[in-house]
Amino acid sequence: MAFVPDLDTLESSSLNEETFYGPDCLCLQKKPRLDSEMTLPRLGIQVTVTKGHPARTFRRVAILVVAVTKLLKRPAHKDFTDSDLGSFLDDIFEPVSFQRVEGSYAGAPVYRYTRSQSFDIFDIEHKCFVLESPTQLVALHLQGPSAGRKVKLNIALYRPQSSQGGPGTGRMPVALGIKGYQLYMSCVMSGTKPVLQLEEADIRRDIDSMELTRFIFYRLDSLAERTTRFESAAFPGWFVCTSLQPPQPVGITNQPDQVNIATYKLSGS
Repeated sequence: MAFVPDLDTLESSSLNEETFYGPDCLCLQKKPRLDSEMTLPRLGIQVTVTKGHPARTFRRVAILVVAVTKLLKRPAHKDFTDSDLGSFLDDIFEPVSFQRVEGSYAGAPVYRYTRSQSFDIFDIEHKCFVLESPTQLVALHLQGPSAGRKVKLNIALYRPQSSQGGPGTGRMPVALGIKGYQLYMSCVMSGTKPVLQLEEADIRRDIDSMELTRFIFYRLDSLAERTTRFESAAFPGWFVCTSLQPPQPVGITNQPDQVNIATYKLSGS
């Protein structure tokens, strides 16, 4: 329990500029050298300010409060209690009011939709895309009347984030749809590796969920060769590919143009 000197002791002591009540003993001590001092006019009491971070003990606080209580001419013959300390602090500090503010913040979309464009697509072996079943896209050579079976690629363009580059870097986030259908390519994990599939969806809007990143591919253009690759945003290093042996489903590979073909030419709009 901290010892608090009663006011009689302080009454008999002089709070002048030469002595003060020590924090660790009950005797008057010589005032140490202080960093700055100022004197309150007409009261004869000196207030000292010391730089640094002294230990904040209850004993020191109590001694300070007792001294200030004497300064404010409170009753001298009364024991100082915790309630006195609380009342003293209430007199010094003004009440602080808090206002509760409720609101919501919508984070910036991961990808911001801009527009869509349609293209004929061929791999570098001149195979085109054909929709053989509602959810199966294959690549094969078409000639003559059968050329009408090919599908156009509907590419939804998104504004890239600064860290993803932009048109000048040949790296643009896109979604790959089949024109005339609500079908888009998506890259998902199946077993131990990613697979490419077609999903019915309409994602011509801002993509603000990481779950929908499966529909996003980075369009990587080679301006010199005028060719394009499509890299999965959900699985970096995996590219949309066609098989060397037609007709085979359009898939995805992490060995572009080695095991499968991952380079395309786009034409028309």
